[in-house]
Amino acid sequence: MPRWFKGHIALVGDAEYCASPISGMGTSLGLCGAYVLADELSRHPDDAHAFAAYEKLMRPYVAQAQSVHKFAPRLASPYSRLGIAIGHAVLRIATVPGFKTLFGKILSPKADAIKLPSY
Repeated sequence: MPRWFKGHIALVGDAEYCASPISGMGTSLGLCGAYVLADELSRHPDDAHAFAAYEKLMRPYVAQAQSVHKFAPRLASPYSRLGIAIGHAVLRIATVPGFKTLFGKILSPKADAIKLPSY
């Protein structure tokens, strides 16, 4: 969305961020967003300034969580028997300790991609 608020209404959580289900970031985004929004509302005398500050801080974090590798949805929802077989093979390999770490780095967005202010 081009803007996360209108008047006295601001969106937070899944209503705004639309993280991919395979990103594993829905709860992190929702909690961080609620934390930031609550504080910005307490620090600013009017809603418009609070909402703008909230959006400015959260938007880069949300953008990173929304960016999922293009092959990940196809891997999670294969269209053919071959795709299913490849998915199963990848999952078996993903449980091997060295590969598990590597796949985690490749496929997972950084959960610490935002530096939350200490309010």
